[in-house]
Order: sequence, then C-alpha cells, then structure tokens
Amino acid sequence: MVGQIVEITDPGHWLNKHRGFLEVRHDGEKLGQVPLDDIAAIIISVPGCSVSTNLLDHLAQRNVPVVTCGQNYLPSTWTLPVQGYNRQFQVMRAQATLSEPKRKRAWQTIVKAKITNQAEVLSRAGKSDVRLKRLADNVRSGDPDNCEAQAARAYWQELFGSDFRRNRDAPGLNVVLNYAYTVVRAGVARGLVGAGLHPSFSLHHKNPQNPLNLVDDVMEPFRPIADYLIYKKNYDDIGDLNVEIKSDLASLMTLSLPVAGEISPLSQVAVRVSRSLAAYYMGEADTLLMPVLPDPLEIAAL
Repeated sequence: MVGQIVEITDPGHWLNKHRGFLEVRHDGEKLGQVPLDDIAAIIISVPGCSVSTNLLDHLAQRNVPVVTCGQNYLPSTWTLPVQGYNRQFQVMRAQATLSEPKRKRAWQTIVKAKITNQAEVLSRAGKSDVRLKRLADNVRSGDPDNCEAQAARAYWQELFGSDFRRNRDAPGLNVVLNYAYTVVRAGVARGLVGAGLHPSFSLHHKNPQNPLNLVDDVMEPFRPIADYLIYKKNYDDIGDLNVEIKSDLASLMTLSLPVAGEISPLSQVAVRVSRSLAAYYMGEADTLLMPVLPDPLEIAAL
C-alpha cells in the first residue's frame, strides 16, 4: 500500500535495505519487509534500534524521512534528503526572498483554512461552530489579531470538554495528539522537501531551535483532520497509546481527502499542497491549495 507509515516499537531491531525492500530483523531473524516505494515515513519510537546507511541513502532518494521519537512521542531527530528536486536552488532562493506582503497573505490562507477545518470538526461533532466561523471570516493578512490562538482556545474546550488543556508534555489524550501530529508532520515534511522547499524557511513559526518551522506552518490545516479521527474513534477516553490506536493513527497518511475536485490520500494531498506553495514562492500561482476534512465514511472505514 503506497503511503505507509512504518513504526518500530520494540528495541533491538535492525533496519536494512534488501533489494527494493525495507527489511526488519531481530537477533538475525527476519520479521518483515515493506517495498521502499510504498513507504511515506519511518517512525522509530523506542531506543536501541539500528539503521544501515545504505537504507538511509535509498530512503533519501525517495524523500522518505526517518523520525526518532522521545518518550512523549514528539520527534527528537529527523532525516531529510538534501537533493533530488531539479529546481531546488531556484525554489529555495524564492523562499529566502519572498516579500513580506506575500508571506503574510500565505499565512492568512493557512490560518483561515485551519480554523475553517476546526469549525467543520465541531459542526460534525454536533457542537457550536459559530465563534470559529466568525473568526475564520475575520482573519486578516498575517493574522495580526491572532485569530489562530483565539480559535484554539474555543476549539479544544468545545471538542474535548472544558477540563481539557492542550499540553505537549501532558499524558493521556495529549500523547495521542502528539503521535497523530508526528505522523502528519512526517508526511508534510516529505511533501515540502520533494517540492524543493527548505523546511526551515518559514512563513510564521520562527523557533530558532526548530529546523522544521515551515513544516509546522503548512501542517496547521492538517491538524483538525487528525483531531477528527481521534474524536470519532473516542480515543479521548484512553490513558495511553496502544498498538491498535497507533496503527489507526499511522493510517492517517492513507486517509482519502477531497482536493481540487479529486480524491487523494493525505500523503499525496501534502505533496500537492507543497507544490502549490512552491509555485506561490516562484510567482507561478497566486493561491495555495489547502486540505479539507474527509468524508465521515472514510474515517469509519479506517
């Protein structure tokens, strides 16, 4: 299946390339293999695993990131290819010289799409979406009123209850959200690098210790899609992640989404959104492609 997330959850595994496959071994015994062309990202969520440099090279040729997670399921290390796109230099130069008005308009588009998707999640959950729709309509260039933060405060409490606080270091539902966002982040990072974009040259996020600021910009409208899956599957009542939940969340990359009159898996939507952003930087397009929520039946089928 194209667009698979491969997660390594047990220590002591050896990851190597064998012919056209990722091969996973433990104590010399072969546990399984996956075609390299079917992989969207590899997530290693335990210590004590080994990866061959030959495998890393072939994954890089396919723009496949390898993500290592800490105990809270947030990424601690990340591999990204540095070559392969035929006009990478031109795209990165356009990124570095983007005018301030264009940067602000792009961020306005992203924030508006994120809040609109959050409002749709609330509507489908049978909760009030009035405030978020109003905020989405009022997002201005560069979001100087910080509508994104205003929407987030209302959104979390409406969706998961007044006691819920989004905290990346907290247990329970927050860990589930961390994991889901790590999956989506890997897919968006792959799309951006494949489009020739540098993941650090951002539109809004400016954390000096974050090499993936642009990834965190572009994934914002994708976050409500992950939230919707978690809500529909009732994962907000669990105490911690288990294998079944992680498997469901990993399948986010294959979730079918409507985009520009077509239906594509989330991994490919991330590619198309990234290419539209590259075209925007290059002055070849005036608008950005943004993701929207899937049909509810698609969530039920996961």
